[in-house]
Amino acid sequence: MEKRGKIILVTGSTGFLGNAITRRLLASGYKLRLLIRKRDNQTPLQSFGREAFIKDRVLGNWFDEYLQEQQFMGADHAFVKETLYDRFLRNIEIIEGDLPSSGLGLEVKVYSKLAREVDEVFHCAAVTHFETQGTDEHMAVNVKGTENVLRFANCEKPKRFHYISTAYVAGRQDGMICEHEMVHEPLFNNEYERSKFIAEQVVIKYAKTNDIPFTIYRPGIIVGDSRSGATGKFNNLYLFAKILFTMKNFFTHHENEDGDDVTIRVPGDPDAAINLVPIDYVADAIVAILKSKESVDKIFHITNPNPPKLSELRDLLMPLLEIKGIDLKIERVLEQKKLNTMEKLLLRQTRSYNSYLYSKLRFDGSNTRKVLTGTGIVCPAMTKELVKVLMDFAISHNWGEENREVLQRA
Repeated sequence: MEKRGKIILVTGSTGFLGNAITRRLLASGYKLRLLIRKRDNQTPLQSFGREAFIKDRVLGNWFDEYLQEQQFMGADHAFVKETLYDRFLRNIEIIEGDLPSSGLGLEVKVYSKLAREVDEVFHCAAVTHFETQGTDEHMAVNVKGTENVLRFANCEKPKRFHYISTAYVAGRQDGMICEHEMVHEPLFNNEYERSKFIAEQVVIKYAKTNDIPFTIYRPGIIVGDSRSGATGKFNNLYLFAKILFTMKNFFTHHENEDGDDVTIRVPGDPDAAINLVPIDYVADAIVAILKSKESVDKIFHITNPNPPKLSELRDLLMPLLEIKGIDLKIERVLEQKKLNTMEKLLLRQTRSYNSYLYSKLRFDGSNTRKVLTGTGIVCPAMTKELVKVLMDFAISHNWGEENREVLQRA
């Protein structure tokens, strides 16, 4: 039986993956301390009301769905709602801080009290964009911030340290990547990969030196929920799909007079492995792994064992998006060729992702499979049905644009 009184400090709980992990930790009965970034230009948390902040930013619609399930427990629904909500409020404490700052930006008394209370640390917070101009931000948050959270884990009493990394700390390597520490620094596709690699090395070295039990989780490319399609981020797969969808609308209103398909070339290798993993699988797997005694001092790939090829994704997306009149051709060498207007547009808007369209990386998941065996937690295959669920949600929410609420009501 898992210890229910355990207190876990979570960073990044309002991020896409951090939010999903936080909800599952709550459902598992843990008491949580959520370290939220303090913003000088925003109204303090207290002005929003503690309950409203927790429900809207952390629990969201999931709490309402959870309550609906409890209606069938046989108890009075109003009573169930009240006691469950009280339970969640009792198990959460919000703390405003700043990862790159000394002492996590906390007052000394607050820091010490928190260090005495917390049993484990779950470090999810990170800068995840790929833009090169974010070099200083990547190092400050992803590396310096991680160092500061590690020091917290070693203060007052040693705390088990859970770190969310990425499978793409492998950088530009080829072939099978195993679940162990990378001794040699590879070449990287962007500053995000580089900063996460450095941070991962910092975690391993610091934890081993200070005898802190640790676990590292390396997810693949995260997409929406496999059942509802729900996502809080519309990057990676969604960006390409959005551009294609926009092109479809253009050609719908400007039909080709010749009646022939318009060829649009995109860079990439048709056989590239695009390691897409639904958010629910990633979060479910991580929480199941953290509860396992076998997970201490190990690295886990939370990846797709059978990732779709780039050409397979194209062949799935085009009919699902109902794109007609466009022949999407994948070419290994493209930038040296003369491009048409649509090709330039697509290349310019997706340039930061282009290196992944050539990736032949595969990820060994032996550690993950061993722990998840018998749990029923498996990575869903990227089938036509699943991709449709993902695209339906994205389209109905206008690809994450600000006016998505208006579209939902239409």
